[in-house]
Amino acid sequence: MRIAVDVGGTFTDAIGLRSDGSCVTAKTLSTPERMATGFAESITGIGIGVDQVELIAHGTTVALNSILTGSYPRTALITTAGFRDVLEIMRGNRTDLFDISQRKPPPLVPRPLRFEVRERIGADGSVVVPLEEDELGSIIAQVTAAGVQAVAVCLLHSFTNPDHERRIGRAIRSADQNLHVSLSHEVLPVFREFERTSTTVVNALAMPVIDGYLGEVAADLSANGFGGDLTIMQSTGGLLDADTARRRPVSTLLSGPAGGVICAQEVGRQAGHRNVISFDMGGTSCDVAAITRAGADRVTSFEIAGYPIQTPSLDIVSIGTGGGSIAWLDAGGALEIGPASAGADPGPACYGRGGTRPTVTDAAVVLGRYSARAGLGGALPIDRERAVASLAAITSRLGVAVEEAAWGVLRLINAKMANAVREVSVERARDPRGFALVAEGGAGAAHAFEVARELGISAILVPPFPGVASAQGMLLADVRYEHVHTVYRELDTLGADDLVSALQRLVAQVTELVVNSGVKHEAVSAVFAGDCRYRSQTHELTVPIASDAPSPKQLTEAFHKMHRARYGHAFQDAPVELINLRAAGVGIVHGKSLGVPSWSDFPESERQVYWGPDLGWLSTPVVSRVRANNCPTTLGPLIIEQSDATIVVPPSATVQVAAGGILEIRPAQRSAPESGDEARVVDNV
Repeated sequence: MRIAVDVGGTFTDAIGLRSDGSCVTAKTLSTPERMATGFAESITGIGIGVDQVELIAHGTTVALNSILTGSYPRTALITTAGFRDVLEIMRGNRTDLFDISQRKPPPLVPRPLRFEVRERIGADGSVVVPLEEDELGSIIAQVTAAGVQAVAVCLLHSFTNPDHERRIGRAIRSADQNLHVSLSHEVLPVFREFERTSTTVVNALAMPVIDGYLGEVAADLSANGFGGDLTIMQSTGGLLDADTARRRPVSTLLSGPAGGVICAQEVGRQAGHRNVISFDMGGTSCDVAAITRAGADRVTSFEIAGYPIQTPSLDIVSIGTGGGSIAWLDAGGALEIGPASAGADPGPACYGRGGTRPTVTDAAVVLGRYSARAGLGGALPIDRERAVASLAAITSRLGVAVEEAAWGVLRLINAKMANAVREVSVERARDPRGFALVAEGGAGAAHAFEVARELGISAILVPPFPGVASAQGMLLADVRYEHVHTVYRELDTLGADDLVSALQRLVAQVTELVVNSGVKHEAVSAVFAGDCRYRSQTHELTVPIASDAPSPKQLTEAFHKMHRARYGHAFQDAPVELINLRAAGVGIVHGKSLGVPSWSDFPESERQVYWGPDLGWLSTPVVSRVRANNCPTTLGPLIIEQSDATIVVPPSATVQVAAGGILEIRPAQRSAPESGDEARVVDNV
C-alpha cells in the first residue's frame, strides 16, 4: 500500500492506495498540542499497519502556521557589515497605494539578534575583505549566548563565492551542535539581498519546527515497523525525501494546498477538461489555483504574511475562509466572517467540543446541509441545537430568523471565495466561464455550486474523495528537486556553448539529487527555464526552455513572445538580460492513480433543507455516493453524503457521473460550457 497524509489546521486527512487500485480513506481531527499524534491517528483510521506500506507522502502546514502565528523559534542572523538592517528596510513598494496607514510587517529577526561580520565578497566572487577568524569567534560566542535555536547566514555575493558562508556555518556547528544553521548559498543562491535574506531567515526559523515534527513522525513510524519511503510534499507539487525537507523546510510551506492542485489537474484530465480551477475549502482556509492547458500555474516567489519567499511554488491563492471560520458582527452591525477560525480545538459549536461561537459549519448544519450521520465519518456526531444556539447573538442583534442569519453567513463566505477565484482568473485575463471548478476539501463540494454560479462557471467536478483530495494529490506527485543559478548577462553577449554548459551543470545537480533521494522512481527527466528581462527592468519573466541545448537567440525570441502575450507589447530591438537559469529534476513515481473508488452505502432518506428566501425549506433526498454514482443523471435538490465530505446539489442543478467515478454538477437550464485551450469567453445562457 501507498499512503498520503495531509495535516491541516482543523482536520488530518489520509488516503491509502492498495496494489489492486482500491482506496481507503480516513479523516480525523488535527491535534495541535502534538501534530504527530494526528498523523499517526489518521493512518490508524485507514486500518493498515505501516509495516505493509511502501511509501508515505506527507503534506503539513506545521512550518507555515508557525510563521502565520508568530510562534516560531528564536532565530539569529549573521550578515555582512553594513547589511544588518536589510530585513527591516525591506522594499519601498506599497501593497495598497490608497492605504495611508499601512505598515510593513515586523522583521522576522529583531535587531539585537542581527549580527554583522567584517568581510566582503565582490560581485565577481573575489575576496575584497577577508574573513578574520578572531572576529568570527567573537560573533559566534555572542550568537550562542543569545539563546537562539536557529541561525541564518546571508553574506553579500555569497552566491558567487560561498567560502565565507561555509566557514561561518562550520564555526557555528562546532560551537553548538544543537543549533540549526541555514546558509543562503544552499537555500537561494541568487542575487537581490533582501529576498535572499528573507528566504534564508524563513528557512532557518522553520528548521527547528519541521525538524522536531518530522523527528516525532519518523520515530512513531519506526516504532511501528515502517520500512518504506517517507516523502514530503513541496510547494511545487513534487515530493522530496524527509531528510532534505528537514534542512529546507521553506520549500514545503504550501505542501497541503499543492496536493489539491495536483489532484484537480488529474480530475480535469479524466473528465475531459484541460482548463480547471482547483477550489479546495477545508476547515481553516480556502485555496484556489488555475490549471490551463492541463498545466498548473507556477511562480518563482510568493509572500507569507508580507514576507517574500523566493522559492518555486504552484501559484495558489489562499484566504482564511473555511468551515471553521467564525461569523461575527462589526461595530456597525454588518456581518463578517473570519479570519479567526475555531480550528480543531474547540472546533465549531455543533461538534460539541466546547466551541460556542458561530462558524460556517454551524450555519450549514442549521440549514440542514449536514447531518449527524455524516459527521466526520460518522465518528463525531453533529448537534444542531448547539449550532442554532451559536447563532443566537447574531439573530438577536439583526432581528432575523435563525435560518436567515445562517443563509447570510453562507452567502457572504461564498462571495469571498468567488473573489479568490477571480484572482486566478479574471485578474489574470482569463474568463472563468471557460473553466470547470474542481470542488475539493471537506467543505468544497458543499459550496462549489453557489461559487460557480456567481462566476458563470457551468461545470463543477467532484473527485471520488473530495474531502481528502489534497492527500490524494500527493499520491499523484512525482519526486522533484529544483535548483537556480544567477547568470546576470545580456543574452547577446553570452555564447551558445556557455549557455548550454551552465544548463548542463544545473541538470547534473538536480538529476543527482533525484537519484540520491532514496525514493523509488522510474525515469528521470529535467525541465528548464530562464528568468529574463529587458535591460533596466526590475522584474523578470520566467521563460520555459524547450531544449536541453538552447541558443541565446532562441531564448531571446521566446522572451519577446512571452512579454507580448503578458503585456501586449515587446521591444524587439532592446537587449534582453538572462538573470537566472532554473532546472528541475523529476523522478517519475510508479503506481500513480486516482484508484478505484469505494464508498459506504446506506438507505436513501429525506430531510428538510433551507434553499434560500425564495424557495424556503424543501424536503430533500439524501443519498450515499454509491447511489449517486449509480444514477446517470439526477435533478436537484439533492444531498450526497460520504465519509469525507457532503455534496450539495441545489434545486437549479443536475448531477451526472463522469469518468473514473467523478461527479459533474451543472446548472439545470444551461448548456454545456466550452473549455478550450484558450479559455475564451463563453455565453452560457
